[in-house]
Amino acid sequence: MSDIADALRALPYFADLPDKLILSVCEGSETVEVEAGTVIIEEGSDSVEMYVVVEGEMTVTKHTADTEVELARVGPGEVVGEMALLDNSPRMATVRAAEKSQLIRVPVEAFEDLLEDSRVVRRMFRTVTARLRDIEDKIRHEERMAALGRMAAQLMHELNNPAAAVARSTQELLRTYAELGDESRALVGVADDEYGLTPPQGDLSTIQRSESEEAVAGWLTAHDVSGAWDIAPAMVQAGWTPAQLDKATTGLDVERLARFARWVGLRATAEQLIGEISIGAGRISELVRVVKDYSYLDRGPIQEIDPTSGIRDTLILLKHKLRGIEVEFDFEADLKTVEVSGRDLNQVWTNLIDNAADAMGESGTLTIRAQNRDSAVVVSVTDTGSGIPDDVAARIFDPFYTTKEPGKGTGLGLHTVHTILKRANAEIEVASSPQGTTFTVTLPAM
Repeated sequence: MSDIADALRALPYFADLPDKLILSVCEGSETVEVEAGTVIIEEGSDSVEMYVVVEGEMTVTKHTADTEVELARVGPGEVVGEMALLDNSPRMATVRAAEKSQLIRVPVEAFEDLLEDSRVVRRMFRTVTARLRDIEDKIRHEERMAALGRMAAQLMHELNNPAAAVARSTQELLRTYAELGDESRALVGVADDEYGLTPPQGDLSTIQRSESEEAVAGWLTAHDVSGAWDIAPAMVQAGWTPAQLDKATTGLDVERLARFARWVGLRATAEQLIGEISIGAGRISELVRVVKDYSYLDRGPIQEIDPTSGIRDTLILLKHKLRGIEVEFDFEADLKTVEVSGRDLNQVWTNLIDNAADAMGESGTLTIRAQNRDSAVVVSVTDTGSGIPDDVAARIFDPFYTTKEPGKGTGLGLHTVHTILKRANAEIEVASSPQGTTFTVTLPAM
């Protein structure tokens, strides 16, 4: 009992309490040592005790919207379990050891003795009200995010159906339009072998394309074809040259030649537009897939996944920020799997890649590596920016700390990364120099 009394007196929460009350609390209380992951309080269970944290750290979590939300972390000198005892209600949250910890288990009888001292009541009142505010804020946030997720899932479904329909219709339109062109040529008496078109000559440089468009537009203008500069780009894209136009229009009178040449230009333009529609529909379908995979819609909160599975999807979503930046991959074959929230892990990659892009500006090289190491998977994100000053590096994981201009950064990105990885029993390290910065994430493997 003396050991428990000494431990309590060493904690600010109990230091100024009278000896009689301390000894009363010690009667029936016991010291408990728990390993990391041990659950000491289960959400929904009966309230029969509270715990005082002497050494180590505990996590407080609550199930909401099909996921488990971390509400708080409790360290030495703090208590857990007192809220339900005060209200004589079932446990509102689950408490488990984040690491090996030493606790004092205080039964309900000793807890009631503590309530006779007004100082304890005031401390508990402050703690309880602060925790209730935090719990309410976090649960509301999670509920909003869950509702947003459901809306996103419905939106993705609604977008995917018309996108797929447009893609199918575009293919059918292209086939029908090709047949229409064949029939049109037959009507004007131009045989297929007189059409004269050869496949385009690969990708043209900007200068080559400009010169070709000018040459075709000049040919069209010389033959009184209306809208020459409007249709010339599509004709060049389709492979037309002045020589091929000469061959295709051999034997045609002036009026018929002009109409035929314009028909060729309009057909090339229409084919180009159909191609663009097809690409756009395909892009929508691809983005729908990426968003669904990235956010792990309609999946459980924790999955066994390839730790790099979301990196490529993240890069697609951040494509607008990576213009001018070269991306290199070095992923070891047969990477081990990890058991994490895929959605949370993708948020880690998003923040790290987004920060790397900001560090490099409009040019540089982003290198992402992944390899097995003992019982873990190590993923590193390296940029070629100007590095992080030592005084800044010491604070980059602090909440609300940012070096960006007002309105451009919340200071929560890397703090969120740190929180997510800590919750997954993972680690993150940073190494920086004037030649660039590397963030290294170590994830426990299955």
